[in-house]
Amino acid sequence: MIVTSPMFRRCVAAAATLGIAATPLALNAADNPTVGFLMADYTTSARWQFDRDFFIAELKKLDPGVNVVVDDAKTDQTRQQTQAASLLTSGAKVLLDVPVDSTQAAAIVRAAHDNSPAVPVIAYDRLINNSDVDAYVTFDPVAVGRQQAQYIVDHLKTGTLISIAGAETDNNAIEFHRGAMEVLEPLVKSGRYKLPYDHYTPNWDSNAAQAETASELNNLGNKIDGILVANDGMAGGVVAALRAQHLDGKVLVTGQDATVAGLQNVLTGEQSMTVYKPIRKLAEAAARMTDAYLKGQKPKTDTTMKNGKIDVPTVLLPVVTVTKANIKSTVVADGFVTKEQLCNGIPASACSGL
Repeated sequence: MIVTSPMFRRCVAAAATLGIAATPLALNAADNPTVGFLMADYTTSARWQFDRDFFIAELKKLDPGVNVVVDDAKTDQTRQQTQAASLLTSGAKVLLDVPVDSTQAAAIVRAAHDNSPAVPVIAYDRLINNSDVDAYVTFDPVAVGRQQAQYIVDHLKTGTLISIAGAETDNNAIEFHRGAMEVLEPLVKSGRYKLPYDHYTPNWDSNAAQAETASELNNLGNKIDGILVANDGMAGGVVAALRAQHLDGKVLVTGQDATVAGLQNVLTGEQSMTVYKPIRKLAEAAARMTDAYLKGQKPKTDTTMKNGKIDVPTVLLPVVTVTKANIKSTVVADGFVTKEQLCNGIPASACSGL
């Protein structure tokens, strides 16, 4: 138990009233602090379970007595705010948040900072907009979109494209799209590509992505050459729509997250590429940041990101384009996936070279 003087408690309460985040208290060695990890949902991408497991393992190396409580909002921002309130009531010392809605999640930051003592909030992978969020740890989201679009440019001289972006409530989806359009828009204006369809997809829903693709295939008489898809989950739906028209493997399809299903589609030729975000490095950076806050220290960051209110101290990590040619030297070599996982359920010929 941490004992503080009445004067200190009054100072903390005053700081909270003014909207000033108090410096987190250093923990005694005997303390077993609770850290809350608020997840948007586990279903839109299989990667999130890796984030959870890697983070817990790394944080326990740094703080063996820590208790990590992970809550899944199941794509419901209101549920996530209730989960955050419960964690604060139960005495959580730090919150990490993968927001469902990057703007509405500002309420979680306010509640954490109004707590006594104030609780720091780390935006994990997705920025929390228009808030005083304490820190942000992420991959370079604009680079993700640029790499997806550059792959299209490098492998498709001309043609008709459609774009299936992620959830517009997710700040990352907007940044992925912005990066891609920095590359593609000048080429659409020049006439090299046509882009008749470019829409965000609520909740990153793979079924919606499949329906969007099927509709556009019908509208365009199956004359689509490339599909800019924001992640592997939706790319799976896109591939299903293409398969129904016997176009799988004939249309360039992008992805992101290097999920097992996405990588298998890359191996079979139905998906062209994915963007690998070394999740272990992200989780480890978040654990170091959390450990610093638990010890009353300011975490080390390397840049800042504007969130509409402040410049948020940020750790920004690079991303990697993965194709069939480099799966072995990237995701397999990193231990992110195994050959056995990738080759399970697909033709043996697709695994040659692994």
